[in-house]
Amino acid sequence: MDCIKIARAVMVGLLVSHSASASAQGSIAGTVYDSLKLRAPLADATVVLVELSRYSTTDAKGHFLIDSVPDGHYTLSFMHPVLDALGLQAPDAHATVAGGRSAQVLLATPAPASMYARLCPGTREPETGFIIGQVRDVDDASAVANANVTTEWTETVLKAGKMVSFPGHAAAHTTSRGLYLLCGMPIETRLEIRAELRGLIAGPTITTLDDHLIGRIDFALSRRDSAAREVTPTDSIRVATGTTGTASLRGVVQNSDNGGRVVRDATINVIGTNRSARSDSAGAFRIDGIPAGTRTIEAKSLGLLPTSFTVDFATNSVRDTTVWLSKKAQYLAPVAVKGKENSTSLMISGGFEERRARGLGTFITEADLTRHPSSSLINVFSGHPIIHIEWGYRPPNRGGSKSLLPPVPVPMMRGTSATFCRPNLFLDNMSMGRGFEDMNNLVAPESVKGIEIYDTNGTIPMQYDLTASTGCGSIVIWTR
Repeated sequence: MDCIKIARAVMVGLLVSHSASASAQGSIAGTVYDSLKLRAPLADATVVLVELSRYSTTDAKGHFLIDSVPDGHYTLSFMHPVLDALGLQAPDAHATVAGGRSAQVLLATPAPASMYARLCPGTREPETGFIIGQVRDVDDASAVANANVTTEWTETVLKAGKMVSFPGHAAAHTTSRGLYLLCGMPIETRLEIRAELRGLIAGPTITTLDDHLIGRIDFALSRRDSAAREVTPTDSIRVATGTTGTASLRGVVQNSDNGGRVVRDATINVIGTNRSARSDSAGAFRIDGIPAGTRTIEAKSLGLLPTSFTVDFATNSVRDTTVWLSKKAQYLAPVAVKGKENSTSLMISGGFEERRARGLGTFITEADLTRHPSSSLINVFSGHPIIHIEWGYRPPNRGGSKSLLPPVPVPMMRGTSATFCRPNLFLDNMSMGRGFEDMNNLVAPESVKGIEIYDTNGTIPMQYDLTASTGCGSIVIWTR
C-alpha cells in the first residue's frame, strides 16, 4: 500500500513538472536601428513576429518587447515609412527562445552602401549618394504620379592648374505612388530640388547630402493654385508681374541666444518668388500671395546666422510660425587702436571711391542697398537702366552638349555690336569670366559693399576693360 502511494506521488510530480515546463514562456526584446538616414534607433517602427503574427511598436529609443513567446525559433522583421518610401522590405532577423528566457535581437535597415547598390545599379561614382522622396497633392494628400523632380548644382574641379566650375543636373519621374529616386547626387554640395507637374512647381528645397549617402525630400504640390506656375529656380521678379498666390505666412522672429528676444528688421523671403517681408518692432511679419505647395522660407538679420526651412501651404491657407535666429560669431573684447586711420578695405584700396568721384560708370553703394533691400543680386540688377535681365539662358552641359537645365536669370547689357551681351564679372578685383549661371548664389546682397557697372561707351577702367575680346561691358562687385 505504501508503494502504491509513493508511485502515485511520483507520477503527480512528473505531471506537474511537465505542465510547468510546457507552459514556460519567454519574450523577445530588442532595438530597431536606422542605418540609412538617422544612424540612430528608429522610433514608431512596427516589429512583426512572423510565425505567431504578433506585433510590437518601437518606443522613442527604438526599443520593442514581445512577451508570452513559447520556446522555439522565430523570424522577425519590421515596417516603417522610411522603407515604404523605397518600396522595400526590411531584412529578416532570427531569434531563439529557450527555457522561458528572453531573447535579444537587433533589427536594422540595410547599410547605405548596399542600399545604394540595390537602388542605383552600375558603378557608383566616389562621393555620391541618392535622394528619395514622395510628391503628393497638398490639398488632398493623394500621390502625384508622373511629376518631374529635378535638381541642379555647381561642381568645381581643379583642371590644368585652374579651378573650373560646371553645372550638374539630374531628373526623375514619380511612380504611381508618387515616389522618386535621384542617384549620383554629389556629397557636401548645395542642391536645389523641385517637383513639377504640367508647369505647377513645388519647391525649390535646398539640401546638402552628408556622408550618410541618403537624403529624403518630400514635396506637396498644389494643383489648384495657378501661381505655382510662376515659381522660379531662384529668387526672381516674375511673380510680381504674374498671378498672386493664395497662401499666407505670419509669425514672429526671435533670437534663440538672447532669451527669445524679438528680432526687428529681419528679412523673410519665400525662395523662388519675390514674396518677402521685414519683421516689425515686435518681431512680427506677414507674407501674403504665396503660391500654395512646398516652399522654402529664408530668414536673415544682420549679425545673426541665416536660417531656412520648408513649409507646406495648402491652397487658401494661412500658416503660423516662429523663426529662431542665433548669433553667427562670438564677439571679442574691444581693442583700442591709436594712430592714423588707414583703411584696409579691399574696395577702398581698389579705387572704388576715386572712380565714383570721377563719375565714370554707375555705382551702387552699401547705403543704396540698405535703402532698397533685395533678396538676391538678380533683383538688385533688375531695376538698373543699363542692365536687362534675360530669362532664356540655359547653362551648357559638360562637354558642350545641349542643356536640359531650366532657364536661369542672366544680367545682360548692350555690347559693341549693339546687341545684348553677357557682361564680364569681377568679384573683389578677381575676374570671374562671364559665368552667371549661379549669380544668386555668388554672394548675398547684405555682404556687398559696392557695385560698379560699366557699359561699352569708353568709360571702363583699363583693369576691367575686356571689350576687345568679349565686346561687352563689366560689372565689379565688392564684398565686406
